[in-house]
Amino acid sequence: MKDEEDREDIRLAGRVHASGGIISLTLQSRALWAKTGGGEECNLWSSLYVHMLDSMYVARKLWGEWLSGSVKSDISSFIGSESAAEALVSWLACIHDIGKATPAFQYKVLERAEFVGEMGLRLPSARMMNHPPSHATMGELILEEWLDSRGWASSRMFGSIIGAHHGASPTEETIRDTKIASDNFPIENLGDQEWESIQNELLTWAFEISGANEFENLFQVSAPPQSTQVLISALVIMSDWIASNSDFFPLIPCVKNYADFSVRAETAWSSLGLPSAWHAEDINLDKREFFRRRFNGLPENAELRQAQSEALCAALGMDGSGLLIIEAPMGNGKTEASLLCAEVLAAKSGAGGVAYLLPTMATSNAMFARVEEWLKAVPDSRGRSVQTMQLLHSKAALNPDYSKLQTWGSTWMGDGTEFCAEENLIAHQWFSGKKRGLLSSFVVGTVDQLLMAALKMRHVQLRHLGLAGKVVVVDEVHAYDAYMNTYLDRVLAWLGAYGVPTILLSATLPSARRNELIHAYRGRDAKSATRRSRRRDIPEAPREKTGRSAYPLITAISYEGALNDGMYRTCVDPSIGTDVVVRGIDDDDATLVALLDELLSGGGCACVLRNTVARAQGTYGELKRAFGDSCVKLVHSRFIATDRMANDAELLRLLGPDSSGRPDKLVVVGTQVIEQSLDIDFDVMVTDIAPVDLMLQRMGRLHRHRRGEGQSRRPEKLRSAYCYVAGVENWDEVPPKVAKGIENVYPRALLLRSLLALWAKGDGCEAVTINLPHDIAGLVELVYSPGDMQGGLLPDDCRKNWEDALRAADEGLQAERNEAQMRANAWLLAKPKKNRNASLVGWLRGSYSAMDEVKGRAAVRDSGESIEVVVVLKGNSGFGLLPWVVDEKGNRPFGGALGDGSCAPDDEVARLAATCTVSLPPKMSMSWNYTYVVEALESQNPVPGWQESRWLRGQLVMAFDSSLSASIEAGPRIYQLRYSREAGLELVESNGKGEDAQ
Repeated sequence: MKDEEDREDIRLAGRVHASGGIISLTLQSRALWAKTGGGEECNLWSSLYVHMLDSMYVARKLWGEWLSGSVKSDISSFIGSESAAEALVSWLACIHDIGKATPAFQYKVLERAEFVGEMGLRLPSARMMNHPPSHATMGELILEEWLDSRGWASSRMFGSIIGAHHGASPTEETIRDTKIASDNFPIENLGDQEWESIQNELLTWAFEISGANEFENLFQVSAPPQSTQVLISALVIMSDWIASNSDFFPLIPCVKNYADFSVRAETAWSSLGLPSAWHAEDINLDKREFFRRRFNGLPENAELRQAQSEALCAALGMDGSGLLIIEAPMGNGKTEASLLCAEVLAAKSGAGGVAYLLPTMATSNAMFARVEEWLKAVPDSRGRSVQTMQLLHSKAALNPDYSKLQTWGSTWMGDGTEFCAEENLIAHQWFSGKKRGLLSSFVVGTVDQLLMAALKMRHVQLRHLGLAGKVVVVDEVHAYDAYMNTYLDRVLAWLGAYGVPTILLSATLPSARRNELIHAYRGRDAKSATRRSRRRDIPEAPREKTGRSAYPLITAISYEGALNDGMYRTCVDPSIGTDVVVRGIDDDDATLVALLDELLSGGGCACVLRNTVARAQGTYGELKRAFGDSCVKLVHSRFIATDRMANDAELLRLLGPDSSGRPDKLVVVGTQVIEQSLDIDFDVMVTDIAPVDLMLQRMGRLHRHRRGEGQSRRPEKLRSAYCYVAGVENWDEVPPKVAKGIENVYPRALLLRSLLALWAKGDGCEAVTINLPHDIAGLVELVYSPGDMQGGLLPDDCRKNWEDALRAADEGLQAERNEAQMRANAWLLAKPKKNRNASLVGWLRGSYSAMDEVKGRAAVRDSGESIEVVVVLKGNSGFGLLPWVVDEKGNRPFGGALGDGSCAPDDEVARLAATCTVSLPPKMSMSWNYTYVVEALESQNPVPGWQESRWLRGQLVMAFDSSLSASIEAGPRIYQLRYSREAGLELVESNGKGEDAQ
């Protein structure tokens, strides 16, 4: 009965359209299906021509209301007409599923196939349809043949956009095989002449209703660059996804007239509720006023620092695209400078947002609140107040600032609810879907989200579209290893091709790496940057009169323009800086306790920074015994997330810029989390040896803020800055012997070079004075310069020992880097091709075919697998939250009970449990042991019901007893662990079974 109604509607629609002179599709064309329902909608379907028009209308809306000006300009540039570009995108979105107008596709649903057969079209027999070709590949072939018949010069380029609409375009081999199969078995593939007639009819109809026919003379002779093809492909994918959502576009076999189509599209777009694109205002304020208006709460006499001022001048002098590198000391206001520059460049380029990427979740969380506050003061030139914002990392949903943005009114599920007009920032739910986060106007996240744009994975086009419409800011670019840098350099090549204004921030950037970044943005391989012939076109960075490298330094370059000395802006720092006295100490507990006892005899706040969690936990235990619980705190990454956030908040309260809560005496023991994310300030520091750039980052937390005139509010003994270097077992060896385990964290070559640069011809324990910021650039240059730059620093009496050690270490480091780059190259996206014949065919050859976000993030970081667990208590009645875990209001829903694991827990309790995740110690996730531990966790604490929880789905459980102890029997070993709010997760003991356990 339903099919009879559908048949009659289709016939009626044909008569209505024909009589109205609006459309004239044959009965066969109107009978083709594109979408069928599932579940309660199993009897519903949409015809192909309806889905074509839905997709076209969405594309028009995306172009007219959502897409940034910069992307419109990029797509329009190869044609020379924005109107033509809009028509082209609308037409390609309309015909993206033309491959469904084939017998191979129409046969896939037997009920619909019978209907099509009744309309007089031939369909294949069942025995021939075991492996039908992809409708995307068939669509590419159909379009190419149609364009060739009309004399288009670049049919393959336009066709490949259709072939890529499922995320990855076919290869040349796939296209060839599909064509051969269709020539030999037309009814099982693309179809015979009757099918070809229908395909041509739909293509011609779509060409006319989209308005693309008006610009055919331009399209026939145009060749879109490969980068432009990627962006159009992404828009087609986005249009298809939205038009395929039955909450927006209900499944229907036909629509009676174009007016109904328009109403249907407007209703869907209103339900989706995507805010319009952001349009930055032209900056007509003087720099000081601009600064003060964008950042609330500044002191009345606040002024731009010189590095900030020079960065802003550089941005104002750029044409809107290009690369801006800001090198300035820690705590020098690079964040504020980058946001001001981002707004300037957005206004110049037409960018519709900002993507701010950082090394870690902790730095991203801290930055999210700062960017959100900045955005509240940023106007829109067209007066549109609502903008979308996303926090992108795996724990984003647990961030309280981000959660507040997610509570807006619209559900985007087609219920017609409008968002509250008072909200000017929302976390739109459509952008929270997989692969869509970077499409939000404003994004803060981990650098993985950026690097995945250089990964060969399906739908990577959407990441490119998100980035192409923004100003991209990457913080701490010095912090990435050779593996990650391979991806970063490739992303920069694509950003350059799109003309994306890109801002890179660093406190400590070697000149060789700066040059590599410049080459990468301009489309050259990182390797080319080290070849002498390639380096000549990058002028040497300026130096001060003393011969030291100029620092702070601003570098601004265009994508294609000539490079000259004017690309650099030096920032004369009139301050005398901070002198830090650096001295080596023996690496034993007694020496550390005695040193701190002496230094803190008059009070003060000290930092002891260790390179591993195990070293930090051991030091914490010793210092707690020496100084008492109240005077010693521990921070590292192996606390559950909620405890780590509490630790960070407590440190900021005690040691942040505000002095009101600063304790009289405190020792903070921590790991690298201190150097990366917290604006805290110590009176004295003890740190393990590390590469010099990281050492300088750590010293940046020493006397970071001014505490009275001449630091007079600090304890008398600590009014000068002292940094003591530990982590060396024997300073008397040549070279000094680094403590066990540290070389597993940092390359030996960089450690040796850093020791040599810091102490030059000293014996290691001799005190040296380093000035921050004036010595930063020179020290970093010494350690990271290519070749042997230490010749003049080697002690004469032990030169050969040093030379031999450095040579071996350098060779090892280079081998490790080469091997890391080879691993990265396995899934590395090719650079954008600039030749006129480059299409998307084979663009993602060898890509991850079904990669999810988790695998993608892992693929762009060169770290071993880690095992994350949810930490819970286990009692007689099941699992429960740790006793101190509460929500933002101090409540414990259902008393913190999580049940026995057979059913999904209450949603609020589950959300709190999701904040109790922690990674197990590396020893437990080594490759030889990984499977044993995962299997042991799954068998000891099965939680099948958790798969129904949005917060706990897929999580492993680590259950502790009432004394917060746990044991895991994994393969040949037994692991004893404990957890506490004070020390985090500790591996107490690891023994073999049987005799080994004695």
